[in-house]
Amino acid sequence: MKSNTQEAFGACRVEVRTNEHESFTEYHLTATINGTMSVALAADQAFNDVAAVLAQKSIQPIQEKIYGYARVREQVLQRREAAYRAHGIDRSMPATWIQGTPLNGCEFVGLQIWGIVAHNGEACVTTVENPVTGRGRLWSGAGFRLLHLAGVRGTTPDGVLAAGHCAQAEAMFNNLGAGLAAHDFHYNQVVRTWIYVRRLLEWYSDLNRIRTSKYTSVGLGVSGGPAHPASTGIQCFSDDEECIVDALALDTDGRSMVATPIRKSPRQDSSFNYGSAFSRGMTLAIEGRKIVHISGTASINSAGASTHVGDAECQSLETLMSIAAILEEQGGSLKNITSATLFCKDRAAWEAWERVTRLLQIPALPKVCVIADVCRHDLLVEMEAVAVI
Repeated sequence: MKSNTQEAFGACRVEVRTNEHESFTEYHLTATINGTMSVALAADQAFNDVAAVLAQKSIQPIQEKIYGYARVREQVLQRREAAYRAHGIDRSMPATWIQGTPLNGCEFVGLQIWGIVAHNGEACVTTVENPVTGRGRLWSGAGFRLLHLAGVRGTTPDGVLAAGHCAQAEAMFNNLGAGLAAHDFHYNQVVRTWIYVRRLLEWYSDLNRIRTSKYTSVGLGVSGGPAHPASTGIQCFSDDEECIVDALALDTDGRSMVATPIRKSPRQDSSFNYGSAFSRGMTLAIEGRKIVHISGTASINSAGASTHVGDAECQSLETLMSIAAILEEQGGSLKNITSATLFCKDRAAWEAWERVTRLLQIPALPKVCVIADVCRHDLLVEMEAVAVI
């Protein structure tokens, strides 16, 4: 894995992680704003720097996430549009806006992009669209198709949000199924989801019940059926909705790209034991390497109980240990992480994480950090990650 960190003027940092495969090169770009500056200046710098890399390398993005306060969303997206237009970047590709409270002085936090460059020069990632979920990105390879749907909301057939959080969650999962079907995918081909919930701690149990019911109805997690997808469920939102979901689905001939669930890890048992329908991770094996999607991971032991309650430093360490254990089992380590998002309950928890990683000299991870509630009142930090091994 190659790492190329580019420092822009001011406080914008862009990190590029590169991994070579036989027929393509994989890129993860992480841009963060690490100081006090205006939203306009921060967005201009971040998106122009990112767009320059995309254009120079001819990267075809599969997924893009943008973090910051919802109130600056339109301003930031306008700057994105201008930067991408100036650099000739495809402006049809969707991006998911995620509000997590910033930890630094800027209301725009940063962005993450996952993309590829085909060695034969072909355009193999395209924007697709359907009337239910809107735009997505489709990677068409030899023997497989990988679909990313962004920002699926709980709307009714007339396009308005369903009334109430439970109705929205049900509609969201149903709409995801309709969006998949529109592109000839099935629900049981979903390998990864990212679920963002405005009031997570108030109705997480309802979300789990609704998700489990939907998954069971389509054959996910049932005896003899595909495993639950890897997932993150966290307190964030995008606009005026109660919940949204991003999803990644794989249609494959079973040889070119193979998805294998990580149902449990050396330090954590199946999350379904305590009512959460997701796998600890998912590996996508392609051309002799593995792309490992690690679900949102917090300080939970093998019995499903929260550990080190009230101690953010120990919870940070336990979270890192659990992620490292998954990667070690897959033949890698924390050094293989190419992209990560850290969610902290408050600034004190983030400061604890920073102390732990500094004192133990944990490898610097390309990550975006925001303040957000984790799925239990007593959990203080959670991290999701992607690694290439």
